[in-house]
Amino acid sequence: MESLSPVHEPHEQQGSILETVRQMVSSPFAQDVNRKADEFRAFKAASKESIFGELCFCLLTANTSAEMGVRTQQAIGPDGFMNLDQISLRNALRNTKYRFYNLRSEFIVESRWIIDELPSLINSDDPFSSREYLIENIRGIGYKEASHFLRNVGVFNFAILDKHILRMLLSEKPDLNIKVASRKNYLATEQVILQMAEEMGLQPGILDLFMWKIATGKLIK
Repeated sequence: MESLSPVHEPHEQQGSILETVRQMVSSPFAQDVNRKADEFRAFKAASKESIFGELCFCLLTANTSAEMGVRTQQAIGPDGFMNLDQISLRNALRNTKYRFYNLRSEFIVESRWIIDELPSLINSDDPFSSREYLIENIRGIGYKEASHFLRNVGVFNFAILDKHILRMLLSEKPDLNIKVASRKNYLATEQVILQMAEEMGLQPGILDLFMWKIATGKLIK
């Protein structure tokens, strides 16, 4: 299980997002992005238990921080996610000071049925269908969480529209109608990132890592 990357100051954005990313693509930080991307790609051949651990991580980060998700993931571990009954998992989450221990323990236990399907889902030739399948069948997984999970296991077709990324979009495109609550609105906003990624010649999930660095000064997962 990976530890948190060192915390740095947010990168000062010069000009447009694309201009700033272009600067970073040719900077030493690009090596960190490439290493992180390689870590994510390694999940393509990982055990189903490890892949499920990343799904649990993304369930845990909803409405909280990536840092909290990592700390909780490390505390529970793959065996806990796989084997603890709901009460034991609830108590373990509570002991880590995780806020939503009741509901998220339910989500994790309920989602164990998908473990055997995860390797084929993340290696599918149709990642958009894989994302829809996760959203439709796993309680607690929406578009942001499904995109986050797939990116973290080496599927870079999506960006994660979290608050940091949305703020960056709004600062550059103040007239943009940024809404993500519904499927239609999420996919419409996502198209902005997909177009930016195409302009940059980057996969959306890789562009997302650069944007995270610009917005937060961190590279977590």
